[in-house]
Amino acid sequence: METRPPGVYIENVAERAPPLGMMDSGIPCFLGLTERGPTSKAVRVTSLSEFQERFGKLDVGSYLDGAVDGFFLNGGTECYIVRIAHLFERGRNEIATRASVRLRDHNNHNTLTVQALAEGMWGNHVRISLRPSPPKVQTFITVDGKEGDHNVMVKSTYGFTRGSLVKIFDDDNATYRVLTRVDGRTLWWNERAPLEHQFRSMAPTMIEPVGFDVIAETHSEREVFRCVNLARQSPFFIERVINGNSHLIEVTNLDSASEMPENLPVEVDQVVLDGGTDGLFTVTAEDFIGADLGPGNRYGLAGIAELEEIDLIAVPDLPWCLENSAGFKSVKDMEIVQQAVVTQCEEKKDRFAVLDLPPGQNPRGAMQWRRLFDTSFAAFYYPYVIPANSRSKKPVPPCGHVAGIYARCDKSEGVYRAPANETIDGVVDLELFLQQQDIAMLNAEGINCSQVFAQRGIRVWGARTASADTALRHVNVRRTIVAITRALNIGLQWVVFENNDQDLWQMLSRDVAFFLDTLWRDGYLKGDTSNDAFLVRCDAEINSAQAREQGRVNVDVWLAPFRPAEFLGLRVTQEVDVLARGDGA
Repeated sequence: METRPPGVYIENVAERAPPLGMMDSGIPCFLGLTERGPTSKAVRVTSLSEFQERFGKLDVGSYLDGAVDGFFLNGGTECYIVRIAHLFERGRNEIATRASVRLRDHNNHNTLTVQALAEGMWGNHVRISLRPSPPKVQTFITVDGKEGDHNVMVKSTYGFTRGSLVKIFDDDNATYRVLTRVDGRTLWWNERAPLEHQFRSMAPTMIEPVGFDVIAETHSEREVFRCVNLARQSPFFIERVINGNSHLIEVTNLDSASEMPENLPVEVDQVVLDGGTDGLFTVTAEDFIGADLGPGNRYGLAGIAELEEIDLIAVPDLPWCLENSAGFKSVKDMEIVQQAVVTQCEEKKDRFAVLDLPPGQNPRGAMQWRRLFDTSFAAFYYPYVIPANSRSKKPVPPCGHVAGIYARCDKSEGVYRAPANETIDGVVDLELFLQQQDIAMLNAEGINCSQVFAQRGIRVWGARTASADTALRHVNVRRTIVAITRALNIGLQWVVFENNDQDLWQMLSRDVAFFLDTLWRDGYLKGDTSNDAFLVRCDAEINSAQAREQGRVNVDVWLAPFRPAEFLGLRVTQEVDVLARGDGA
């Protein structure tokens, strides 16, 4: 800009829409059973140790722990966890509840409820201690505080902040106030709470903050929150300090009718929370499907419908529930949950399901189960695998290990790479040995098998969706479309509220075409030229007056994804010397 005399100048700058780009992929959401952790939100974890720190470790033989372990062993870098528990009574007994305890004040009134952070028996091992906080600072007033005053002057305001609960006292009297302002050397409180009597500076009259310490601990964790109080306007209000920061507890102020400081909780030592239950053996299909009851109350599969960070879904604990939960009456319950997963993938079009078969299936049973589904948004894997770190050598569903292979292929090349012919790390054997004719039969039905190779280890030997549509038969084809759909959905949000006219259509056509051309050059799409790889259309014909009146702008996109080479044909030709045969001329 040209240098001119001081003043205000306006410069018009053309603002360009952000460029389109692919989002991170190979990020699954696992739904399953855990010892602890929130049930109302998806939690991001980046390692097995972080998963175990946040969700604990169940000892009932469930499969989620092993699935998360297999995911990270096979190349996964991040995933989301949704804890499933039986939360709502539907005619069955045990529901998951939080361990808790109520604490009383100095007048024996209930003043605080302390709850375990999440449902489960783990909360019955949380211990709570409360004790008065030693004053961090102390000062004295320098001007007499008169009856009716709502402020005092002090020697120093260091250590005093708005919201502090303070004790004003001399040898004869004491009173308590919540500071509303700290200004210079003056402490202020609410005008509706004036001093009841005079405090003389020569007495002397002292002022110090008042609070109490909260200690929450288990056998392996300990949290200390110092100098909290029960003043809601205070930055040290107990709910504000603890809730959302503690990994062990949540607290609720019960607004005791006692006056300050009698409403403060009495000192307790190592009080154990009580009443926590897991709700594991009564989990139902409805618990997995869940419900969206608004912010902070989203459960199960319904709670992740708007989670944009994921592009895979896996539910490894369905087989365990089928064998162990009284809430699962038959394999129909497992089918209901998997159909709900598929429905969400089909409706959202930005995620893909990695599904397991019911336990104990022979090849014929596996094919019968697969025929219950016809979708290009899911793939089945068979048979179960035996983890290397399993002492019992119990077979486990392969979805976690396979999701890790998806992430590995995405990272090394891209979603256009078929996630097959890849070693399954962390596995020593398969539940069932399949012969070539078994694999051929299952592959034809859209079931992806794992195979043991003498020199190459255990590998995923298939990349087919559960679709009868040959155009969408391969996992990498559907996932390429899913990845591009995600990129367009997120990258074109700037279009909302723009003028729906020719200029916008041209801009959209140009941006989308440039994005797809980049993908074609990177190997995501096939074709000798970009015209063979994709086609973008956004014009008046597909954006009719009626569509514009409804506030819609339409962009048509055609893609040509790569299909994997599943079969290698070898032709061997042997030349025969006609003279050697003796029938030459």
